[in-house]
Amino acid sequence: MLNFVMNAAGFLLVAVVAVHSTVLHVRLKRLRGALAEAGRVLPSLDASVVRMTDVAGGFIERLQSDLETVETRLAVARRVAAELASVNRTADEAACQLDRLLRQHQRVESARAAALPRELVEPKGFAERAGLPRAGAASMGHDAACATMPSATVVAELAVA
Repeated sequence: MLNFVMNAAGFLLVAVVAVHSTVLHVRLKRLRGALAEAGRVLPSLDASVVRMTDVAGGFIERLQSDLETVETRLAVARRVAAELASVNRTADEAACQLDRLLRQHQRVESARAAALPRELVEPKGFAERAGLPRAGAASMGHDAACATMPSATVVAELAVA
């Protein structure tokens, strides 16, 4: 009986090896078919990879040219901004200068408008000695007042005397 069990175990083992060999043979056959199919697909896959590389290279070149354009425009914008800032500062300085001159002119005009009477400015009796018209003559027009005034040499002579 031991002989029978040993023969049955050996037969069972041979049967398992045979089934396993058959399964491996089927898998190898499928693998060979897949490799053959992959062999037909690999050239088209390689061509696709080359095309994708070319497209990516085109994108890179286009992106670099666009970046250079943007950098150029940005540099021009910075230069224009600096020029505008300079012009703005110059305009502000000119506005401040004009404002200062306007205030100065208004002070001069207000000082002219509130001019002191002639009697308060000149020494007593100067108008009579110089032959100048009285303070009432100041109400005449400017041209009339200038016509009645003596020349500068007469005033200088009187001042020396």
